Amino acid sequence: MSDEEVPPEIAGKYLQFVRVLMSYVDFQQAGGIASCILESNLLERYPKDRFHLQGLNSGMIVAYWRPFSNTRRGEEAVPPLRARILRVLSREERDLHGVIREDRNTVVAHSNSEAWNPRPHYIILNGKKVLFPLFSAPHAPLLRSAVEMFTGMCNKLLEACFAERERLERELAPYLPVVKPDPEELRSVAERMGVKLAE
Repeated sequence: MSDEEVPPEIAGKYLQFVRVLMSYVDFQQAGGIASCILESNLLERYPKDRFHLQGLNSGMIVAYWRPFSNTRRGEEAVPPLRARILRVLSREERDLHGVIREDRNTVVAHSNSEAWNPRPHYIILNGKKVLFPLFSAPHAPLLRSAVEMFTGMCNKLLEACFAERERLERELAPYLPVVKPDPEELRSVAERMGVKLAE
């Protein structure tokens, strides 16, 4: 969108629109990862497959939380999703939303020593002192019931983002550029996505 002749109110709505478009993809990714965890029974194989599960769990949480974080887009900050979007979630789901925020901020994206609760000490093995760096389980994944609920939350938030996208698009349509795609580029993208274009 060009900055020329765009009222400030429309420029602000455009940034909200960009956030909603980005958020749709983020919730799709988070929900897809959650489904992957459930369908592959990784939780039942924990802690044997812990690194695989911990990686997916971290990716799921990071993808879910992106829409609620500030993002720089050039010189403009793309605002986080408005809190009203959470109205689609039940009280129990909003509680899980809070747990995800806490996990993301203390152990997934950052190392918070309080969450890790380090308690290093020595133990005696075969008559020798061995350092035992005891921690809480900072990378423990969400429980199955939480991942199942999380999947439903992502679906609800996808629908809410789509509705918000439609609402904002009606106001922004006159300001959005119309571009004629290159047919070869369009065909290439469609092939990568597994979509067959009409001739």
